[in-house]
Amino acid sequence: MYGLILAVHLLACVLLILIVLLQSGKGSAAGIFGASGADNLFASPTAFNAVNKFTAVLALVLMCTSIALTIASNKARSTSVVDSVEIPTTAPAQPGK
Repeated sequence: MYGLILAVHLLACVLLILIVLLQSGKGSAAGIFGASGADNLFASPTAFNAVNKFTAVLALVLMCTSIALTIASNKARSTSVVDSVEIPTTAPAQPGK
């Protein structure tokens, strides 16, 4: 089960990186020359298209798999470093004797 969640997590990581790099930014190259102000005034707002929805779904999958991997990792290792320390059972030396 841990391996499956880890595989989905890694796939979601790679896909999320790729889909974010493929998206165009809000301020495209026309904004450098100041021509985008008039275009934005009369342009309709961009809809929440399929690429944005896919990005949101991938982000949600990434968060869920991160939480699942954290829970699974903590259940697998329930020991502490303190448990492996041995405390000596000898009595301390008496001062003056």
